[in-house]
Amino acid sequence: MKGRRVKKTGDLEQRLDHRFKYPHLLEQALTHRSVTDSSSHNFERLEFLGDAVLSQVVSAYLFINYRNESEGDLTRRRSELVSKSFLSRVGEDLEVHRYLQVDGGVQLSDTKVRRNLVGDAMEALIGAIYLDGGMPVVERFIRRVLLKRENVAAEFINHKGRLIEFCHQHDLGNPRFQLLKTKGPEHDKKFVISVRIGQRTFERAQADNKKAAEQEAAERALDILIREVN
Repeated sequence: MKGRRVKKTGDLEQRLDHRFKYPHLLEQALTHRSVTDSSSHNFERLEFLGDAVLSQVVSAYLFINYRNESEGDLTRRRSELVSKSFLSRVGEDLEVHRYLQVDGGVQLSDTKVRRNLVGDAMEALIGAIYLDGGMPVVERFIRRVLLKRENVAAEFINHKGRLIEFCHQHDLGNPRFQLLKTKGPEHDKKFVISVRIGQRTFERAQADNKKAAEQEAAERALDILIREVN
């Protein structure tokens, strides 16, 4: 299949407020493996690097700015700020999805597909900016683009905790998460999870890891339950 035609990346560089000295890094950060499975040309290696850089920058920021919080509290805050859900929402604000290079068979019109890819691409962009400009440059980017939204990050994480709290408030009992199956090759495994509350089973969810699938399943169940009580 032909790849999806994307807009020129100059507009995205303005949105990122970073002009790449090495444009191939930006191109790679926006190229999904459906276009090329070459690890030197798609964004998977940059995604790996960006994840590590993001964690380091966020960890240092939290350590300095939350001096009285415990390790557990700092870990919770970090999980919110580095979560794929939060990254994808920020990436959508930047309209990263408009610049992704994907195979024509990848349905970016599907909200969940798009958000998953945008979250991955955001990590890749962080990796690309680090290689292009070094740690001071990528740290400024992370502070400007992500950390300034710190107060809303919690909205995009821990749906499982919110679901448990909701169930307790409404005497529904504890939700039970069940791994229904795994599928796909070892390097690209997908986990399928369902959540059951009492005698009721909600829509299943799928993600690249068990924790993410549980969060997705919890979010779907919570959306339904909230609508029903309102």
